[in-house]
Amino acid sequence: MPYVDQAKWFLNGFWEDGLEKESENVWKFAQKFIELDPKKKEGNELDEFWSHKFLESLGETLTVIQLREKLKKIDLDANGKMGLLEYLAFKYQKTVPQVVNSPQGSNKKEVDEASAMLQAVQDAYAEVQRQLDQQTQALEEQKAAEEIARKALEAQQAAEEVVRKAEAELKAAIDDLKAQEDSYNNQIATLEAKSKDSTASMVTKSKAANELAQLKQNDPLPLRKAKITQEAALRKVEKERKAAEAATAAAQEKANEAEQKTQALEAQKKKVEESFVEAEARVAEAEAYLEEVKRKGGAALGAIWWMQRELIEAQKYLPKRKQQQVQ
Repeated sequence: MPYVDQAKWFLNGFWEDGLEKESENVWKFAQKFIELDPKKKEGNELDEFWSHKFLESLGETLTVIQLREKLKKIDLDANGKMGLLEYLAFKYQKTVPQVVNSPQGSNKKEVDEASAMLQAVQDAYAEVQRQLDQQTQALEEQKAAEEIARKALEAQQAAEEVVRKAEAELKAAIDDLKAQEDSYNNQIATLEAKSKDSTASMVTKSKAANELAQLKQNDPLPLRKAKITQEAALRKVEKERKAAEAATAAAQEKANEAEQKTQALEAQKKKVEESFVEAEARVAEAEAYLEEVKRKGGAALGAIWWMQRELIEAQKYLPKRKQQQVQ
């Protein structure tokens, strides 16, 4: 008999003999047996090693000899192992005949129906929880991908800004060189015109000719070379800026796609969370049926309490659930 069935049997049999007050402890004992047993819920008794671990969990640290002496008292069928029923009988001082012949209720059919209903509720919760876990993981991974895409976009925008700044500085430098070149050429043209002006006086033309000669002595070649060099550099930076713009556009597109995927996954997760509403409705239906069975005569009260306790446990995983107390 699995641990859960052993617990229900004991609670049913001695519910009205004081076990109602011990029901939560019985629940904890059963959960500890299930936790320790390698077979988990399918197990029905612990070997000597795990029995020792169970007693240790209750603060009973025993030597091997002490353990074996204690197990002799607990192990009712003398097979060297400890079942939950055996431990409960020992703890609450019940004899084997008392346990075997304890009343289990006359409404087995209704209890079985309630149990099937509860199993359906637990299955529904498990499926919704599985989907929610899956969506949550996918969403977390996508948010991480979105963050990477966003940082890549920011880095590319910063790189583009550097290129744009360099381009602006080169244009300013070229504009300044062009202004100097234009100023030089304008001065040459003005002085040449004055030196050849037939209406001007000889002194004026002579002065203009001297100034023109002095101005032409200033070699404009370095200025022209600087302008050519800067213009070549500008053409290169313009190409880099266009490439940076293309890279930024691609990064922006990836960031947009990542954001859209995140939004889609958030919407999907919200739908899964909304599906808990249906599961909650099934819980309410199961709870109502359990209360109805409890009100009828001959109810296996321990089993009913156990199923209500399992409902409470299942609801722990609901988002924003309403806390319920064990009745």
